Formats: sequence, structure tokens, C-alpha cells
Amino acid sequence: MTLLTDPLKPCQLTGPRDGTKQACTSDNDGLPSLTSIIIFLVLTANCGAAVYHSRNNPWAMAFVLASFLILLLLFVALRLFEMLPRESPWRAHVKAAVWVLSTALTLMFSQRVASLMPFPAAVLVWVMAVSTISAGFYMFFICPDGATTAEEPAKVADIP
Repeated sequence: MTLLTDPLKPCQLTGPRDGTKQACTSDNDGLPSLTSIIIFLVLTANCGAAVYHSRNNPWAMAFVLASFLILLLLFVALRLFEMLPRESPWRAHVKAAVWVLSTALTLMFSQRVASLMPFPAAVLVWVMAVSTISAGFYMFFICPDGATTAEEPAKVADIP
């Protein structure tokens, strides 16, 4: 399979036999779907409401705004990761950015939740956070990429 190498458009796979093109992402030339737009608008409205309710507490407002910004950056990085061809040298950098952003969100929310819990529950929250971060690191950087191109597609075994 060969890849078209325009890094700003969704990667397209050209089939080895029939020459048909299959997009790795949606077929809308890299534009967000209607569902993505609706989710973004709901998230923005929710952030606005949270900022309004925390207007008297600057630390809570900073937490909401930082979480919103990191989440937006994470969505942009994920979209960019999906759009880059597999052979792109930028793919590893974007993957690292996704992990860093998701780790930052995990740490921020874990700190916020653990501060409200009794000590044994707070320890459990931090153990779960460290486990999630470690598993993400392992899956992103140590475990081999399972999305390899094969000549024959994987088939489900026949069940009698």
C-alpha cells in the first residue's frame, strides 16, 4: 500500500490490487464533523458556565480555563495525529504531545479529586492516575504499533 504524503490532508491509502483510495479519517477533507462541532459547542458552554460559577474563586477559574485549554489542545493534537500519514516524521512528536496533554489532564483532575477524599481514597485515586499514565506511556511508546499494513486483511475465524 502506498500513502499520499500531503501532511495537511487526511492520509489516503491506495489499495494494492484495485487502486481505489480509502481515507484514514472521514471523507470531509479534514473538516470536523457535525458531531464534533456540537460537542465543542457543548464543551464551550459548559466551560463558560463553570467560569461564571467560579468567578469569585480565581483558583477554581484558573483550573477550569486550564482544563479547557488543555482539552482543546488534546483534541487538536489527536486530529492532527489521525491526519498524518504513517511514515510522517511528525507522527512521533504529535504522539508525544498527546501523551503529555493527557497526562497533564489526568494529574490535574487527580489532584482536584484527591484533595476532597479521605486519605485511603486519595491514595487509590493517585494509584489509578499513575497506572493510567504508565499504561498510556507503555501503549504509546513501548508497545509496537498494532496498525501494520498487511497484504491480506485480518479474518474472523469461522465458528461452527
